[in-house]
Amino acid sequence: MCGIFGYIGKLDADSFLIEGLKNLEYRGYDSAGVAIVDNGKINVVKRAGKVSELKSELLKNKLAGTLGIAHTRWATHGLPTELNAHPHTDIDKKVTLVHNGIIENYLELKKEYNLKVISEADTEVIAALLAKINGKDNLEKLKKTCELLKGSYALAVIFSNEPNIIYLAKKESPLMVGESQDKILISSDANAFRKYCKNFYILKNNEFAKISDKKIEFFNKNKKINKQTNKFLNTFNFQNKNKYLMQDEILQTPDAIRETAQFFENFKDIKNYFKNIDKIYLVACGTAYHSCLFGKKYLDFLNVPIFAEIASEFKYSKPLITKNTLCIFVSQSGETADTISCVKKCKCKTLAITNVPNSSITFACKKTILMKAGWERAVASTKAYSCQLLIFYLLKCLLKEEKPKTKTLVSDAKKYLKTLNIKALALKALSYEKIMFIGRQGDYITAKESALKLKEISYINCIACPSGELKHGTLALVDEKTLVILISTQKSLKVKNDLTKKEIEARGGTCLIASPEEGADIKFPSLSRDLMPIISILPFQALACEVSILKGYNPDKPRNLSKSVTVE
Repeated sequence: MCGIFGYIGKLDADSFLIEGLKNLEYRGYDSAGVAIVDNGKINVVKRAGKVSELKSELLKNKLAGTLGIAHTRWATHGLPTELNAHPHTDIDKKVTLVHNGIIENYLELKKEYNLKVISEADTEVIAALLAKINGKDNLEKLKKTCELLKGSYALAVIFSNEPNIIYLAKKESPLMVGESQDKILISSDANAFRKYCKNFYILKNNEFAKISDKKIEFFNKNKKINKQTNKFLNTFNFQNKNKYLMQDEILQTPDAIRETAQFFENFKDIKNYFKNIDKIYLVACGTAYHSCLFGKKYLDFLNVPIFAEIASEFKYSKPLITKNTLCIFVSQSGETADTISCVKKCKCKTLAITNVPNSSITFACKKTILMKAGWERAVASTKAYSCQLLIFYLLKCLLKEEKPKTKTLVSDAKKYLKTLNIKALALKALSYEKIMFIGRQGDYITAKESALKLKEISYINCIACPSGELKHGTLALVDEKTLVILISTQKSLKVKNDLTKKEIEARGGTCLIASPEEGADIKFPSLSRDLMPIISILPFQALACEVSILKGYNPDKPRNLSKSVTVE
Protein backbone atom coordinates (compact mmCIF):
# COMPACT_ATOMS: atom_id res chain seq x y z
CA MET A 1 0.00 0.00 0.00
CA CYS A 2 1.16 3.52 -0.75
CA GLY A 3 3.94 4.23 -3.21
CA ILE A 4 7.23 6.13 -3.03
CA PHE A 5 9.10 7.54 -5.99
CA GLY A 6 12.12 9.83 -6.17
CA TYR A 7 14.32 11.37 -8.86
CA ILE A 8 17.71 13.08 -9.05
CA GLY A 9 19.08 13.92 -12.48
CA LYS A 10 19.72 16.59 -15.07
CA LEU A 11 16.15 17.02 -16.36
CA ASP A 12 13.08 18.45 -14.64
CA ALA A 13 11.89 16.05 -11.98
CA ASP A 14 8.12 16.59 -12.33
CA SER A 15 7.53 14.38 -15.39
CA PHE A 16 9.60 11.52 -13.93
CA LEU A 17 7.77 11.75 -10.60
CA ILE A 18 4.35 11.66 -12.24
CA GLU A 19 5.37 8.73 -14.44
CA GLY A 20 6.66 6.90 -11.37
CA LEU A 21 3.44 7.50 -9.45
CA LYS A 22 1.39 6.28 -12.42
CA ASN A 23 3.42 3.05 -12.35
CA LEU A 24 2.62 2.70 -8.64
CA GLU A 25 -1.13 3.29 -8.90
CA TYR A 26 -1.75 -0.46 -8.70
CA ARG A 27 -0.71 -0.34 -5.03
CA GLY A 28 -3.94 1.47 -4.13
CA TYR A 29 -4.15 5.08 -2.98
CA ASP A 30 -6.48 7.99 -2.30
CA SER A 31 -4.16 11.01 -2.50
CA ALA A 32 -0.89 11.96 -4.16
CA GLY A 33 1.80 14.59 -3.86
CA VAL A 34 5.29 15.73 -4.86
CA ALA A 35 8.08 17.81 -3.35
CA ILE A 36 10.52 19.34 -5.85
CA VAL A 37 13.63 21.37 -5.04
CA ASP A 38 14.14 24.56 -7.07
CA ASN A 39 17.26 26.60 -6.31
CA GLY A 40 17.36 25.34 -2.76
CA LYS A 41 13.65 25.88 -2.09
CA ILE A 42 11.44 22.84 -1.47
CA ASN A 43 8.04 23.23 -3.17
CA VAL A 44 5.23 20.85 -2.19
CA VAL A 45 2.07 20.14 -4.20
CA LYS A 46 -0.44 17.49 -3.14
CA ARG A 47 -4.00 16.57 -3.95
CA ALA A 48 -6.68 14.27 -2.58
CA GLY A 49 -7.76 11.98 -5.40
CA LYS A 50 -5.95 10.56 -8.40
CA VAL A 51 -2.46 11.11 -9.81
CA SER A 52 -4.15 12.61 -12.88
CA GLU A 53 -5.44 15.47 -10.71
CA LEU A 54 -1.94 16.08 -9.37
CA LYS A 55 -0.58 16.01 -12.92
CA SER A 56 -3.15 18.60 -14.04
CA GLU A 57 -2.11 20.90 -11.21
CA LEU A 58 1.58 20.58 -12.14
CA LEU A 59 0.77 21.34 -15.78
CA LYS A 60 -0.99 24.54 -14.69
CA ASN A 61 1.67 25.53 -12.18
CA LYS A 62 4.92 23.90 -13.28
CA LEU A 63 7.58 23.24 -10.66
CA ALA A 64 11.14 23.56 -11.91
CA GLY A 65 13.86 21.48 -10.32
CA THR A 66 15.88 18.34 -10.96
CA LEU A 67 15.42 16.66 -7.55
CA GLY A 68 12.17 15.50 -6.03
CA ILE A 69 10.22 12.94 -4.05
CA ALA A 70 6.65 11.79 -4.62
CA HIS A 71 4.03 9.63 -2.95
CA THR A 72 0.65 7.96 -3.35
CA ARG A 73 -1.10 7.53 0.01
CA TRP A 74 -3.56 4.86 1.11
CA ALA A 75 -5.29 6.31 4.17
CA THR A 76 -4.47 4.71 7.53
CA HIS A 77 -4.24 7.59 10.01
CA GLY A 78 -6.73 10.28 9.07
CA LEU A 79 -9.12 10.83 6.19
CA PRO A 80 -7.92 10.94 2.56
CA THR A 81 -7.57 14.73 2.48
CA GLU A 82 -4.99 17.09 1.02
CA LEU A 83 -3.83 17.95 4.54
CA ASN A 84 -3.12 14.30 5.36
CA ALA A 85 -1.52 13.57 1.98
CA HIS A 86 2.26 13.20 1.58
CA PRO A 87 4.83 14.78 1.38
CA HIS A 88 4.73 16.02 4.97
CA THR A 89 6.82 18.79 6.50
CA ASP A 90 7.46 19.94 10.04
CA ILE A 91 5.98 23.26 11.20
CA ASP A 92 9.17 25.18 10.39
CA LYS A 93 9.64 23.39 7.03
CA LYS A 94 13.10 22.13 7.93
CA VAL A 95 12.20 18.58 6.87
CA THR A 96 10.11 17.23 3.98
CA LEU A 97 9.47 13.53 3.64
CA VAL A 98 7.34 10.71 2.25
CA HIS A 99 6.65 7.53 4.19
CA ASN A 100 5.29 4.04 3.57
CA GLY A 101 4.30 1.95 6.58
CA ILE A 102 2.76 2.61 9.98
CA ILE A 103 4.36 4.17 13.05
CA GLU A 104 2.70 2.45 16.00
CA ASN A 105 4.00 4.82 18.71
CA TYR A 106 3.45 8.14 16.92
CA LEU A 107 1.04 9.42 19.58
CA GLU A 108 3.50 8.60 22.37
CA LEU A 109 6.30 10.36 20.48
CA LYS A 110 4.12 13.38 19.83
CA LYS A 111 3.40 13.71 23.55
CA GLU A 112 6.89 12.88 24.84
CA TYR A 113 8.68 15.37 22.56
CA ASN A 114 5.88 17.97 22.56
CA LEU A 115 5.67 17.89 18.77
CA LYS A 116 3.47 20.37 16.93
CA VAL A 117 1.56 18.89 13.99
CA ILE A 118 -1.43 19.98 11.93
CA SER A 119 -2.51 16.73 10.25
CA GLU A 120 -3.84 13.43 11.55
CA ALA A 121 -1.06 11.43 9.84
CA ASP A 122 1.58 9.48 11.75
CA THR A 123 4.07 10.60 9.09
CA GLU A 124 4.03 14.25 10.14
CA VAL A 125 5.24 13.18 13.57
CA ILE A 126 8.37 11.73 11.92
CA ALA A 127 9.04 15.05 10.17
CA ALA A 128 8.54 16.98 13.43
CA LEU A 129 10.79 14.58 15.31
CA LEU A 130 13.55 14.82 12.68
CA ALA A 131 13.44 18.61 12.95
CA LYS A 132 13.78 18.44 16.74
CA ILE A 133 16.37 15.68 17.19
CA ASN A 134 19.99 16.83 17.62
CA GLY A 135 22.83 15.29 15.66
CA LYS A 136 26.16 16.15 14.11
CA ASP A 137 24.64 15.84 10.63
CA ASN A 138 21.38 14.89 8.94
CA LEU A 139 22.30 11.22 8.62
CA GLU A 140 22.85 10.98 12.37
CA LYS A 141 19.51 12.74 12.98
CA LEU A 142 17.80 10.21 10.72
CA LYS A 143 19.42 7.27 12.49
CA LYS A 144 18.51 8.62 15.93
CA THR A 145 14.92 9.26 14.86
CA CYS A 146 14.52 5.78 13.40
CA GLU A 147 15.69 4.25 16.69
CA LEU A 148 12.66 5.88 18.32
CA LEU A 149 10.12 4.61 15.76
CA LYS A 150 8.10 1.46 16.41
CA GLY A 151 6.43 -0.09 13.40
CA SER A 152 7.32 -0.13 9.72
CA TYR A 153 8.72 2.52 7.46
CA ALA A 154 10.31 3.35 4.15
CA LEU A 155 11.38 7.00 4.23
CA ALA A 156 12.62 9.42 1.59
CA VAL A 157 13.68 12.68 3.25
CA ILE A 158 14.86 16.10 2.09
CA PHE A 159 16.38 18.52 4.64
CA SER A 160 16.09 22.25 3.91
CA ASN A 161 19.73 22.79 4.93
CA GLU A 162 20.88 20.12 2.45
CA PRO A 163 18.34 20.34 -0.39
CA ASN A 164 20.55 18.64 -2.98
CA ILE A 165 20.43 15.31 -1.07
CA ILE A 166 17.72 12.66 -0.62
CA TYR A 167 18.10 10.49 2.48
CA LEU A 168 16.50 7.06 2.75
CA ALA A 169 15.68 4.77 5.66
CA LYS A 170 14.06 1.35 5.63
CA LYS A 171 12.44 -1.09 8.04
CA GLU A 172 9.86 -3.73 7.02
CA SER A 173 8.62 -1.70 4.03
CA PRO A 174 10.32 -2.03 0.61
CA LEU A 175 12.61 0.63 -0.82
CA MET A 176 14.88 0.38 -3.88
CA VAL A 177 17.35 2.61 -5.72
CA GLY A 178 18.06 2.45 -9.44
CA GLU A 179 20.95 4.12 -11.26
CA SER A 180 21.39 4.92 -14.93
CA GLN A 181 23.95 7.06 -16.73
CA ASP A 182 22.30 10.40 -16.02
CA LYS A 183 19.77 9.81 -13.25
CA ILE A 184 19.12 8.11 -9.92
CA LEU A 185 15.63 6.82 -9.17
CA ILE A 186 14.03 5.71 -5.90
CA SER A 187 10.91 3.61 -5.51
CA SER A 188 8.99 1.23 -3.30
CA ASP A 189 8.78 -1.06 -6.37
CA ALA A 190 11.76 -1.41 -8.71
CA ASN A 191 9.40 -2.12 -11.62
CA ALA A 192 8.37 1.55 -11.46
CA PHE A 193 11.80 2.57 -12.83
CA ARG A 194 12.65 -0.62 -14.74
CA LYS A 195 12.68 1.01 -18.17
CA TYR A 196 15.47 3.38 -17.11
CA CYS A 197 17.75 1.05 -15.14
CA LYS A 198 19.35 -2.34 -15.77
CA ASN A 199 20.34 -2.88 -12.14
CA PHE A 200 19.08 -1.69 -8.79
CA TYR A 201 19.90 -1.72 -5.08
CA ILE A 202 17.59 -3.03 -2.37
CA LEU A 203 17.70 -1.52 1.10
CA LYS A 204 17.48 -4.10 3.86
CA ASN A 205 16.03 -3.53 7.32
CA ASN A 206 17.77 -0.80 9.32
CA GLU A 207 19.75 0.43 6.33
CA PHE A 208 20.08 4.03 5.16
CA ALA A 209 21.14 5.83 2.00
CA LYS A 210 22.47 9.28 1.15
CA ILE A 211 21.89 10.16 -2.51
CA SER A 212 23.10 13.11 -4.55
CA ASP A 213 23.31 13.60 -8.32
CA LYS A 214 26.89 12.31 -8.19
CA LYS A 215 26.83 9.27 -5.91
CA ILE A 216 24.88 6.84 -3.75
CA GLU A 217 26.15 5.96 -0.28
CA PHE A 218 24.70 3.21 1.91
CA PHE A 219 24.92 2.84 5.68
CA ASN A 220 23.72 0.57 8.46
CA LYS A 221 23.27 1.72 12.05
CA ASN A 222 27.01 1.81 12.66
CA LYS A 223 28.97 2.47 9.48
CA LYS A 224 29.12 2.99 5.75
CA ILE A 225 28.55 -0.23 3.78
CA ASN A 226 28.92 -1.56 0.24
CA LYS A 227 25.92 -3.09 -1.49
CA GLN A 228 25.66 -5.35 -4.51
CA THR A 229 23.29 -4.52 -7.32
CA ASN A 230 20.36 -6.74 -8.31
CA LYS A 231 19.27 -7.56 -11.84
CA PHE A 232 15.72 -7.53 -13.12
CA LEU A 233 14.33 -10.98 -13.87
CA ASN A 234 13.61 -11.40 -17.58
CA THR A 235 10.02 -12.28 -18.32
CA PHE A 236 7.63 -12.16 -21.26
CA ASN A 237 6.71 -8.71 -22.50
CA PHE A 238 3.72 -7.03 -20.93
CA GLN A 239 1.45 -5.75 -23.69
CA ASN A 240 -1.54 -3.61 -22.84
CA LYS A 241 -3.98 -4.42 -25.66
CA ASN A 242 -7.25 -3.70 -23.83
CA LYS A 243 -8.62 -0.72 -21.97
CA TYR A 244 -8.03 -2.33 -18.58
CA LEU A 245 -5.01 -4.12 -17.17
CA MET A 246 -7.17 -6.84 -15.63
CA GLN A 247 -8.49 -7.81 -19.06
CA ASP A 248 -4.93 -8.17 -20.34
CA GLU A 249 -3.72 -10.07 -17.30
CA ILE A 250 -6.49 -12.68 -17.57
CA LEU A 251 -5.54 -13.19 -21.24
CA GLN A 252 -1.86 -13.51 -20.27
CA THR A 253 -2.60 -16.51 -18.03
CA PRO A 254 -1.49 -19.17 -20.57
CA ASP A 255 1.82 -17.36 -21.14
CA ALA A 256 2.28 -16.94 -17.38
CA ILE A 257 1.66 -20.68 -16.90
CA ARG A 258 4.14 -21.59 -19.63
CA GLU A 259 6.85 -19.26 -18.29
CA THR A 260 6.34 -20.39 -14.70
CA ALA A 261 6.43 -24.08 -15.64
CA GLN A 262 9.69 -23.60 -17.54
CA PHE A 263 11.23 -21.53 -14.75
CA PHE A 264 10.29 -24.16 -12.15
CA GLU A 265 13.10 -26.28 -13.58
CA ASN A 266 15.48 -24.00 -11.61
CA PHE A 267 13.91 -25.04 -8.30
CA LYS A 268 13.85 -28.84 -8.55
CA ASP A 269 16.36 -29.19 -5.74
CA ILE A 270 13.55 -28.07 -3.41
CA LYS A 271 12.58 -31.76 -3.37
CA ASN A 272 15.20 -32.34 -0.68
CA TYR A 273 13.61 -29.69 1.52
CA PHE A 274 10.52 -31.88 1.89
CA LYS A 275 12.43 -34.77 3.43
CA ASN A 276 11.76 -35.74 7.05
CA ILE A 277 9.05 -33.12 7.61
CA ASP A 278 6.49 -33.73 10.35
CA LYS A 279 3.81 -31.26 9.21
CA ILE A 280 3.19 -28.41 6.78
CA TYR A 281 1.63 -24.99 7.33
CA LEU A 282 0.51 -23.04 4.25
CA VAL A 283 0.18 -19.36 5.15
CA ALA A 284 -1.15 -16.46 3.06
CA CYS A 285 -3.83 -13.77 2.72
CA GLY A 286 -6.74 -13.23 0.33
CA THR A 287 -6.36 -14.84 -3.07
CA ALA A 288 -3.01 -16.39 -2.10
CA TYR A 289 -4.77 -18.07 0.84
CA HIS A 290 -7.22 -19.68 -1.58
CA SER A 291 -4.24 -21.07 -3.50
CA CYS A 292 -3.02 -22.53 -0.19
CA LEU A 293 -6.35 -24.34 0.23
CA PHE A 294 -5.65 -26.03 -3.09
CA GLY A 295 -2.03 -26.53 -2.05
CA LYS A 296 -3.30 -28.58 0.88
CA LYS A 297 -5.16 -30.84 -1.56
CA TYR A 298 -2.23 -31.14 -3.97
CA LEU A 299 0.16 -32.16 -1.17
CA ASP A 300 -2.13 -34.41 0.87
CA PHE A 301 -0.41 -37.54 -0.55
CA LEU A 302 2.57 -36.75 1.72
CA ASN A 303 0.67 -38.27 4.65
CA VAL A 304 1.68 -35.56 7.12
CA PRO A 305 -0.70 -33.06 8.73
CA ILE A 306 -1.19 -30.04 6.43
CA PHE A 307 -2.83 -26.81 7.57
CA ALA A 308 -3.86 -23.86 5.40
CA GLU A 309 -3.84 -20.71 7.52
CA ILE A 310 -4.87 -17.08 7.03
CA ALA A 311 -1.75 -15.07 7.89
CA SER A 312 -3.53 -12.38 9.92
CA GLU A 313 -4.94 -15.14 12.15
CA PHE A 314 -1.89 -17.42 12.12
CA LYS A 315 0.37 -14.79 13.65
CA TYR A 316 -1.79 -14.70 16.79
CA SER A 317 -2.10 -18.49 17.08
CA LYS A 318 0.17 -21.05 18.71
CA PRO A 319 1.10 -23.47 15.92
CA LEU A 320 2.79 -26.73 16.90
CA ILE A 321 6.09 -26.11 15.15
CA THR A 322 9.24 -28.23 15.42
CA LYS A 323 12.54 -28.01 13.57
CA ASN A 324 11.10 -30.52 11.06
CA THR A 325 7.98 -28.48 10.32
CA LEU A 326 7.77 -26.86 6.88
CA CYS A 327 6.01 -23.49 6.64
CA ILE A 328 5.17 -22.32 3.10
CA PHE A 329 4.35 -18.62 2.67
CA VAL A 330 2.57 -17.46 -0.51
CA SER A 331 2.49 -13.83 -1.65
CA GLN A 332 2.23 -12.46 -5.18
CA SER A 333 4.10 -9.26 -4.30
CA GLY A 334 6.40 -10.74 -1.69
CA GLU A 335 5.57 -7.70 0.45
CA THR A 336 2.34 -8.79 2.18
CA ALA A 337 2.97 -7.53 5.72
CA ASP A 338 0.71 -10.01 7.53
CA THR A 339 2.36 -12.94 5.77
CA ILE A 340 5.92 -11.71 6.31
CA SER A 341 5.24 -11.10 10.00
CA CYS A 342 4.37 -14.80 10.34
CA VAL A 343 7.74 -15.91 9.00
CA LYS A 344 9.46 -14.53 12.08
CA LYS A 345 7.56 -16.80 14.46
CA CYS A 346 8.40 -19.96 12.52
CA LYS A 347 11.76 -21.32 13.70
CA CYS A 348 11.72 -24.15 11.20
CA LYS A 349 11.98 -24.80 7.47
CA THR A 350 10.50 -21.83 5.59
CA LEU A 351 9.66 -21.60 1.90
CA ALA A 352 8.37 -18.58 -0.02
CA ILE A 353 6.28 -18.79 -3.19
CA THR A 354 6.21 -15.37 -4.82
CA ASN A 355 6.10 -13.55 -8.14
CA VAL A 356 8.70 -10.94 -7.18
CA PRO A 357 12.40 -11.78 -6.83
CA ASN A 358 14.38 -9.92 -4.16
CA SER A 359 11.18 -9.06 -2.30
CA SER A 360 10.94 -8.95 1.49
CA ILE A 361 9.55 -12.47 1.72
CA THR A 362 12.48 -13.93 -0.23
CA PHE A 363 14.89 -12.42 2.30
CA ALA A 364 12.78 -13.61 5.23
CA CYS A 365 12.43 -17.26 4.13
CA LYS A 366 15.22 -19.82 3.89
CA LYS A 367 14.08 -21.08 0.46
CA THR A 368 12.12 -19.53 -2.40
CA ILE A 369 10.23 -20.73 -5.46
CA LEU A 370 9.65 -17.93 -7.95
CA MET A 371 6.71 -17.72 -10.28
CA LYS A 372 7.20 -15.97 -13.60
CA ALA A 373 3.79 -14.45 -14.16
CA GLY A 374 5.10 -11.07 -15.29
CA TRP A 375 4.22 -7.79 -13.63
CA GLU A 376 0.66 -8.01 -12.31
CA ARG A 377 -0.63 -4.46 -11.82
CA ALA A 378 -4.42 -4.80 -11.54
CA VAL A 379 -5.33 -4.99 -7.84
CA ALA A 380 -7.40 -8.16 -8.23
CA SER A 381 -4.99 -11.04 -8.80
CA THR A 382 -5.68 -13.26 -11.81
CA LYS A 383 -2.73 -14.76 -13.68
CA ALA A 384 -0.64 -14.87 -10.48
CA TYR A 385 -3.34 -16.94 -8.75
CA SER A 386 -3.24 -19.46 -11.60
CA CYS A 387 0.55 -19.61 -11.27
CA GLN A 388 0.32 -20.18 -7.51
CA LEU A 389 -1.94 -23.18 -8.18
CA LEU A 390 0.50 -24.32 -10.86
CA ILE A 391 3.44 -24.23 -8.42
CA PHE A 392 1.57 -26.51 -6.00
CA TYR A 393 0.70 -28.84 -8.88
CA LEU A 394 4.34 -28.89 -10.03
CA LEU A 395 5.48 -29.59 -6.48
CA LYS A 396 3.13 -32.58 -6.38
CA CYS A 397 4.52 -33.89 -9.67
CA LEU A 398 8.10 -33.32 -8.52
CA LEU A 399 7.63 -35.08 -5.19
CA LYS A 400 5.67 -37.97 -6.74
CA GLU A 401 8.10 -38.18 -9.67
CA GLU A 402 5.28 -37.72 -12.18
CA LYS A 403 5.53 -35.84 -15.46
CA PRO A 404 3.47 -32.62 -15.35
CA LYS A 405 0.98 -31.98 -18.15
CA THR A 406 1.69 -28.27 -18.54
CA LYS A 407 1.79 -28.22 -22.35
CA THR A 408 -1.79 -29.51 -22.42
CA LEU A 409 -2.77 -26.95 -19.81
CA VAL A 410 -1.25 -24.04 -21.74
CA SER A 411 -2.85 -24.99 -25.07
CA ASP A 412 -6.25 -25.65 -23.49
CA ALA A 413 -6.15 -22.36 -21.57
CA LYS A 414 -5.32 -20.43 -24.76
CA LYS A 415 -8.14 -22.07 -26.72
CA TYR A 416 -10.59 -21.56 -23.87
CA LEU A 417 -9.84 -17.86 -23.45
CA LYS A 418 -10.20 -17.28 -27.20
CA THR A 419 -13.72 -18.70 -27.20
CA LEU A 420 -14.83 -17.44 -23.79
CA ASN A 421 -17.66 -14.90 -24.04
CA ILE A 422 -18.95 -13.88 -20.65
CA LYS A 423 -20.86 -10.69 -21.52
CA ALA A 424 -24.34 -12.28 -21.58
CA LEU A 425 -23.76 -13.79 -18.14
CA ALA A 426 -22.45 -10.45 -16.84
CA LEU A 427 -25.59 -8.67 -18.06
CA LYS A 428 -27.71 -11.35 -16.39
CA ALA A 429 -25.80 -10.99 -13.12
CA LEU A 430 -26.59 -7.27 -12.99
CA SER A 431 -30.29 -8.02 -12.60
CA TYR A 432 -29.87 -9.86 -9.28
CA GLU A 433 -29.53 -8.40 -5.80
CA LYS A 434 -27.68 -11.43 -4.39
CA ILE A 435 -25.12 -13.70 -5.99
CA MET A 436 -23.73 -16.93 -4.54
CA PHE A 437 -20.97 -19.22 -5.72
CA ILE A 438 -21.22 -22.78 -4.47
CA GLY A 439 -19.40 -26.07 -5.01
CA ARG A 440 -18.07 -29.16 -3.32
CA GLN A 441 -14.47 -30.05 -2.43
CA GLY A 442 -12.05 -28.16 -4.70
CA ASP A 443 -14.95 -26.48 -6.47
CA TYR A 444 -15.84 -24.79 -3.20
CA ILE A 445 -12.36 -23.22 -3.12
CA THR A 446 -12.91 -21.97 -6.67
CA ALA A 447 -16.28 -20.63 -5.48
CA LYS A 448 -14.52 -18.70 -2.68
CA GLU A 449 -12.03 -17.14 -5.09
CA SER A 450 -14.80 -16.37 -7.60
CA ALA A 451 -16.88 -14.60 -4.96
CA LEU A 452 -13.85 -12.63 -3.80
CA LYS A 453 -13.13 -11.46 -7.36
CA LEU A 454 -16.70 -10.34 -7.96
CA LYS A 455 -17.14 -8.52 -4.66
CA GLU A 456 -13.78 -6.73 -4.69
CA ILE A 457 -14.19 -5.06 -8.09
CA SER A 458 -17.96 -4.85 -8.64
CA TYR A 459 -18.95 -4.20 -4.98
CA ILE A 460 -21.76 -6.78 -5.21
CA ASN A 461 -22.25 -8.44 -1.85
CA CYS A 462 -21.80 -12.02 -2.98
CA ILE A 463 -20.83 -15.05 -0.91
CA ALA A 464 -19.41 -18.52 -1.33
CA CYS A 465 -20.80 -21.61 0.34
CA PRO A 466 -20.16 -25.36 0.20
CA SER A 467 -23.06 -26.83 -1.78
CA GLY A 468 -23.93 -29.29 0.97
CA GLU A 469 -24.11 -26.49 3.57
CA LEU A 470 -26.86 -24.52 1.82
CA LYS A 471 -29.60 -26.27 3.74
CA HIS A 472 -27.83 -25.59 7.04
CA GLY A 473 -28.61 -21.89 7.02
CA THR A 474 -27.62 -20.15 3.81
CA LEU A 475 -30.68 -21.40 1.90
CA ALA A 476 -32.67 -18.83 3.89
CA LEU A 477 -31.15 -16.12 1.67
CA VAL A 478 -32.37 -17.68 -1.57
CA ASP A 479 -35.35 -16.06 -3.30
CA GLU A 480 -36.27 -14.83 -6.77
CA LYS A 481 -33.64 -12.06 -6.48
CA THR A 482 -30.82 -14.57 -6.00
CA LEU A 483 -28.41 -15.91 -8.62
CA VAL A 484 -26.47 -19.03 -7.63
CA ILE A 485 -23.54 -20.26 -9.72
CA LEU A 486 -22.87 -23.92 -8.95
CA ILE A 487 -19.38 -25.06 -9.92
CA SER A 488 -19.38 -28.78 -10.71
CA THR A 489 -16.21 -30.28 -12.19
CA GLN A 490 -16.34 -33.77 -10.64
CA LYS A 491 -18.53 -36.37 -12.36
CA SER A 492 -18.89 -38.36 -9.14
CA LEU A 493 -20.73 -35.42 -7.54
CA LYS A 494 -23.06 -34.66 -10.46
CA VAL A 495 -26.14 -36.26 -8.90
CA LYS A 496 -25.65 -34.36 -5.64
CA ASN A 497 -25.20 -31.09 -7.53
CA ASP A 498 -28.33 -31.66 -9.59
CA LEU A 499 -30.31 -32.06 -6.35
CA THR A 500 -28.81 -28.82 -5.02
CA LYS A 501 -29.91 -27.00 -8.18
CA LYS A 502 -33.49 -28.21 -7.65
CA GLU A 503 -33.41 -27.03 -4.01
CA ILE A 504 -32.43 -23.55 -5.17
CA GLU A 505 -35.04 -23.37 -7.93
CA ALA A 506 -37.74 -24.59 -5.53
CA ARG A 507 -37.09 -21.42 -3.47
CA GLY A 508 -37.37 -19.14 -6.51
CA GLY A 509 -33.65 -18.72 -7.07
CA THR A 510 -31.84 -19.01 -10.39
CA CYS A 511 -29.09 -21.64 -10.51
CA LEU A 512 -26.52 -21.81 -13.29
CA ILE A 513 -24.23 -24.82 -13.64
CA ALA A 514 -20.53 -24.35 -14.45
CA SER A 515 -19.18 -27.68 -15.66
CA PRO A 516 -17.27 -29.50 -18.41
CA GLU A 517 -20.49 -31.45 -19.12
CA GLU A 518 -22.50 -30.76 -22.28
CA GLY A 519 -25.40 -28.40 -21.69
CA ALA A 520 -23.66 -26.53 -18.85
CA ASP A 521 -24.56 -22.86 -18.56
CA ILE A 522 -20.84 -22.10 -18.19
CA LYS A 523 -18.74 -24.66 -20.04
CA PHE A 524 -15.24 -25.68 -18.94
CA PRO A 525 -12.73 -27.67 -21.02
CA SER A 526 -12.46 -31.27 -19.92
CA LEU A 527 -9.24 -31.60 -17.91
CA SER A 528 -7.82 -33.77 -15.16
CA ARG A 529 -8.80 -33.10 -11.56
CA ASP A 530 -5.37 -31.58 -10.84
CA LEU A 531 -5.50 -29.12 -13.74
CA MET A 532 -9.16 -28.15 -13.56
CA PRO A 533 -8.78 -25.53 -10.75
CA ILE A 534 -6.29 -23.58 -12.88
CA ILE A 535 -8.80 -23.39 -15.76
CA SER A 536 -12.12 -23.24 -13.90
CA ILE A 537 -11.36 -19.86 -12.28
CA LEU A 538 -10.89 -18.12 -15.66
CA PRO A 539 -14.57 -17.46 -16.55
CA PHE A 540 -15.24 -16.05 -13.09
CA GLN A 541 -12.27 -13.71 -13.24
CA ALA A 542 -13.61 -12.55 -16.61
CA LEU A 543 -17.14 -12.29 -15.18
CA ALA A 544 -16.01 -10.07 -12.30
CA CYS A 545 -14.10 -7.84 -14.71
CA GLU A 546 -17.04 -7.51 -17.11
CA VAL A 547 -19.59 -6.80 -14.37
CA SER A 548 -17.32 -4.11 -12.95
CA ILE A 549 -17.01 -2.44 -16.35
CA LEU A 550 -20.76 -2.67 -17.01
CA LYS A 551 -21.38 -0.96 -13.67
CA GLY A 552 -19.09 1.87 -14.72
CA TYR A 553 -16.20 1.02 -12.40
CA ASN A 554 -12.50 0.63 -13.09
CA PRO A 555 -11.74 -3.05 -12.39
CA ASP A 556 -8.02 -2.31 -12.03
CA LYS A 557 -8.44 0.01 -9.05
CA PRO A 558 -11.20 -1.09 -6.65
CA ARG A 559 -11.99 1.33 -3.86
CA ASN A 560 -10.36 0.87 -0.45
CA LEU A 561 -8.04 -1.89 -1.71
CA SER A 562 -4.37 -2.20 -2.58
CA LYS A 563 -2.34 -4.66 -4.63
CA SER A 564 0.55 -4.88 -2.23
CA VAL A 565 -0.73 -4.81 1.36
CA THR A 566 2.35 -3.63 3.22
CA VAL A 567 0.59 -2.76 6.49
CA GLU A 568 -0.78 -5.26 8.99
